[in-house]
Amino acid sequence: MKKIGKLLLVCAVLLHGVAFGQNATLTASCSKTTVGLNEPFRITFTTNTRKGTITPPSFDKFIVVSGPYQSSQTQIINGRMSSQRSIAYEIVAQEEGVFTLPPAKMKVSGQELESNRLKITVKAGAKRNNRAERKAKESFNVRILASKKSVYVGEPIVLKFRATLFDPVRDLSIIQAPNFENVLQQQLEFKQESTREVVGNKMATVLDFDKRLILPNKPGTLGGQELKISGQVQVPTGRRDFFNMPLTKFVPQVATAKIPAVKIKPLPEGAPEDFQGGVGELKLVREISRKEVSGSESITIKLRVEGAGNFNTLEVPELIQPEGFDVYDPKYNENIRYSERGIRGYKEYEYLLVPQYRGSFIVPEMQWSYFNTRTERYETISIAADTLNVENPALSGVQENSDLEGAVKREVKTIDDDIRYLQDHRFEAEGKSNLYPWTLALLVLAGLLWLWQFAPERRQGQKVNWKKSQLKIVQKAFDAQEEQRYGTMLNALEFALVKKGIHLEQVRLEALENVYDTPTANRILRLIEHCNMAQYAPIAASENVHHLTEFEEVWEQI
Repeated sequence: MKKIGKLLLVCAVLLHGVAFGQNATLTASCSKTTVGLNEPFRITFTTNTRKGTITPPSFDKFIVVSGPYQSSQTQIINGRMSSQRSIAYEIVAQEEGVFTLPPAKMKVSGQELESNRLKITVKAGAKRNNRAERKAKESFNVRILASKKSVYVGEPIVLKFRATLFDPVRDLSIIQAPNFENVLQQQLEFKQESTREVVGNKMATVLDFDKRLILPNKPGTLGGQELKISGQVQVPTGRRDFFNMPLTKFVPQVATAKIPAVKIKPLPEGAPEDFQGGVGELKLVREISRKEVSGSESITIKLRVEGAGNFNTLEVPELIQPEGFDVYDPKYNENIRYSERGIRGYKEYEYLLVPQYRGSFIVPEMQWSYFNTRTERYETISIAADTLNVENPALSGVQENSDLEGAVKREVKTIDDDIRYLQDHRFEAEGKSNLYPWTLALLVLAGLLWLWQFAPERRQGQKVNWKKSQLKIVQKAFDAQEEQRYGTMLNALEFALVKKGIHLEQVRLEALENVYDTPTANRILRLIEHCNMAQYAPIAASENVHHLTEFEEVWEQI
């Protein structure tokens, strides 16, 4: 057994030396040196070493239809081992001419190898000698259909890619996407559907395999480009199997299609002064959560543009702010969908208003203009003024004849009828007191208290349940409707999180998920957000019960 093991080791060393001792080479080859326009052919790069990575050249003037395809093999013949690796691409020429393909490169053991260059001739009328290739050429064609022949700037167009298949075809794909300037391009999601029709006295399958939404931003003419679409066509090989059934194979094929010309018209002259570029069938909506507030309540105003239009460039107008309120930075919301009907959805700003004075205040009238593509004219939407009434007795009222343009004047309230004047002379103490003994005693007492905290716990059996005590503090604050009840809740949450090693200023969803499950982490974040918001915008009394219940449920899981 030892002799056999030594013999195998010697053979392995010899084979290794033979395999890697030979000179490494890198060669390039192609299936055809003369090809026709849109005729796929294969470029292969081969090396005889298992080391290094083959870097293909830049395929300028060509389009890669498919690939790379990698293969490797190892052979042992008469005790000699050889290996071979290859990488291949299916490519197609974009124009006629004679082209030289640069060499591929590979680095092996510090040495850089280069392959040979390939000279390829592209002719429009090159003949196909292979019967299978001639049949593949006639197997399918592609048309591009535009939903409209002329549109305005900002009006969408849908391009539909329709293939007519006379033979089985798979893996249809656009290998050269439309390249437009100043255009939004969005591929649409849809379910492919096919129908059987008679085309040129032949039965064919008509398949819509791709749809693109195009939104032009500048006037001019769109289209005229020729795109290339690849597919794998099933063709017979001319041979039969054991049961005398014809054998087939899939070969790559490229078809071309031209984008129809679409005229992009500029918007008409005479746009209103407040026109900001909105195009489509749009609406401007202003929603006010409540128009009368009492107690410590806030108001939410949503300003929304909705409908169908150029939402990619459309801007929501800003709210004309009413006087008498603190208006916080708006929250932005959007829901935009792309479909064959265009771009639909909405964009909105959500404003939070906190009343600062008692009285009636006006939300001014608003006007917003857009271009209606259905009526082909500019239209102006007007929103009437609204009145907000604040009846909070805790707030100051507004003096009459005050337009609130500057600082709003508050009512001057008499604090105490007994106050008549303020003394302006200096106050002198009638006698002198010696505070030194008292100060010394207080310092000694503070020192003893500081040392007491390091003393061992005397009653270890009576451990205080901090969760219950914190919960009782929060419940008591909410039952008594304390002004700082949400601050008390925030302090309790911070106390619990610190025990878990999470500081409040470091609270993130990722940090919470390391300690709690995702639903609990999200509920904790929402509670912290409500507590912070309550410090700036008073919360309605009806929401207190909901927030306290939420806190109690989360507290059980914290």
